[in-house]
Amino acid sequence: MKLIDILDATPFPIGYRIAFLTNFWREPQLRKMERETGLIRPELTVLMCLSFQRGLYARDICEVTEQPSNTVSRAVSSLEQKGFLLREKDKVDTRRQVLNITPEGQKVHDRIMIGFATSEAKMLSALNPNERETLLCLLDKIARGVQDWR
Repeated sequence: MKLIDILDATPFPIGYRIAFLTNFWREPQLRKMERETGLIRPELTVLMCLSFQRGLYARDICEVTEQPSNTVSRAVSSLEQKGFLLREKDKVDTRRQVLNITPEGQKVHDRIMIGFATSEAKMLSALNPNERETLLCLLDKIARGVQDWR
């Protein structure tokens, strides 16, 4: 039996396949990112959120990523030290800090995203265009239902 045969033996075949594919797609990119930029996964998560939407609170990032607050807090501090993120006091509630990505942080984020996109294209090359569209639609439908899982 080859280890890959576990795909057929798991009691949760879809979830396992999603995790399996994610690991083979994501992990090499994360190791490359860490080698080339010194960033670690939680820092990338914060940069991705701030690249998508400016002016977030750390709590917003925790809610959308399911990351613990201490993990996000350490990532925010590290990114600020590296010059990739700015923190400012909220004008309404001065106890809270508004987070924004810096131009340098955006450049690093964009460079990392190119690697992920290239890797995704290689992964999806096993599918024809119609299959890719179907897969995207199905995954999108599942992802948009996340709030109903709780």
